[in-house]
Amino acid sequence: MVGNAPGPGALDDSHYPAFAMGAAADALGVTPAFLRAVETAGLFEAHRSDGGHRRYSRDDLQRADRARHLVDDGMRLDAAVRIVSLEYQLAAATTMIEVLRRRLRER
Repeated sequence: MVGNAPGPGALDDSHYPAFAMGAAADALGVTPAFLRAVETAGLFEAHRSDGGHRRYSRDDLQRADRARHLVDDGMRLDAAVRIVSLEYQLAAATTMIEVLRRRLRER
């Protein structure tokens, strides 16, 4: 791997910061200001390139898209960010419960 070049599995990694701000905003149909706003509200922390530019992963974009849908439905941005954050926490907890249940069954 040369410098900060992506590794062989980077395209499959949903956490790899592959999208520049303009591409991310275009992909979601939002403005760059919306992406900055959801980041400021705590939805995620954008990665930074060596030059200091924001970079977004597919996971970041999925969270921002979910928040956008809630905002489009009339929800305030801070409430949308909180809901999305809680949805992700619940999904992670559910996954952990399933892992622990499997481990118990294997014993």
